[in-house]
Amino acid sequence: MKKLLAILLASVMIFALLAGCSKKETTSPDGEGTEPGTGTEITADEDITIRLLTRMAGTTHQVSIFQDVIAEFQALHPDVTIVDESQGDEGAFNNILQTDISQGTVANIYRVQGVANLANYIDAGLLLDVAPYLEADPEWGNGFTEASTKYFQVPGYEGTYGVPMESGLMAFYYNTEIFAEAGIDTFPETWEDLLVAIDKLNAIGTIPIAIGGQSTYMLGHIHNSIFYRYLGTDTAKLLGTREMKWTDPSVVETLDLFKDLVDRGAYAEGAAGMTDDIAMTQFQQGDAAMVFTGPWNIGVLSDPELCPVYESVDIAPFPYFSEKPEFKAEDMQIMVAYMIAGNLGEREEELTMELAKMLTDAEAAKRYAEESAFLIPRNDIDLDETKVQPLFAANKELAEVSTGACVDIFDFDPLASMQDRTRNSLAGIFVGGDAETAAAEVQAEIDNAN
Repeated sequence: MKKLLAILLASVMIFALLAGCSKKETTSPDGEGTEPGTGTEITADEDITIRLLTRMAGTTHQVSIFQDVIAEFQALHPDVTIVDESQGDEGAFNNILQTDISQGTVANIYRVQGVANLANYIDAGLLLDVAPYLEADPEWGNGFTEASTKYFQVPGYEGTYGVPMESGLMAFYYNTEIFAEAGIDTFPETWEDLLVAIDKLNAIGTIPIAIGGQSTYMLGHIHNSIFYRYLGTDTAKLLGTREMKWTDPSVVETLDLFKDLVDRGAYAEGAAGMTDDIAMTQFQQGDAAMVFTGPWNIGVLSDPELCPVYESVDIAPFPYFSEKPEFKAEDMQIMVAYMIAGNLGEREEELTMELAKMLTDAEAAKRYAEESAFLIPRNDIDLDETKVQPLFAANKELAEVSTGACVDIFDFDPLASMQDRTRNSLAGIFVGGDAETAAAEVQAEIDNAN
């Protein structure tokens, strides 16, 4: 998907198509209201269509809530036409988005996977800076977590280019009974404490951290978290803009720290050939003390049939580095936003943002959390914890204090092959390779593409 968008957005054809695009006129010379882009006077909203292209489609309860909010908006604005083209199928979604971009237009509210090419969308006039709306409505705008709005701030551009609509902290889930058996009273707060805990867990013959090296994304998640705690989330953006290199000493240090866990015996023998399913089963069956995963597994870890040790499972954030206290709240999180088209008429933009607000305000966030375990990154949700799983409530609380959050490091990189390249190089370290070689491999991928 990234490769497709990068190619499309970089093409001269698209920018030629968009060369004439700008904010459509919404007032006539005499100040009377006009139909966007036509100069024809209008007195109501019947000529306004709001089109949506998201992944909120299907029969899940999340989708039902999404559709309920749209219905509420429609009741407030019966003259506005709503066209929801949201797709649950990734291929169908990509095809529509590809067609939109090739025609120089996008839906009023749409979704982009990752943030690597947002600058291209901005330059093409396809993406609205929502910062003025966040500032103008502090009850709504200030409710978003600091990390979520920061993620959609693009290097070299003022503003915020997305309305956060989904988040979830990547965290350690750990077995409190195994920890107690190993003499570990609390989950390690610092990296040094984590290394000591690994030694104690090995001493009682327990796998410290369940991981499936064959599912290389699990390796990536561990390195991402090391990177953000050691260098901060903004540094990932600098790699994407080429202001830093993977071979820079500080970046290599993060790969060395990743290797330290391997050398310390943090993982099971043969973990390199395991899948994520096998690794999760090790934790669920009580054979491993920890697993690092996302909120999508909370349901499994809270189910007594799927996870016999569920009563002993607790959650904790990734340990921080005592020598890097400034990054102790920089985390890996799921982070998704609603993007708003950048070339809407004034009234069209106003109504589109009204709908975006309704989809992401505290009231909607409360419904999403309590009814479908779906988290909008807000810090003002009056959550009834009796209606959610304890691990979900804990994940929400931990995510709220993040001062910076990113998904994968390569999400900021315009080179589509970086996902496979970075993860494969980490796999090389996992089976005995060194940090310097891995860094050189990743940097060569970038240099050879230029």
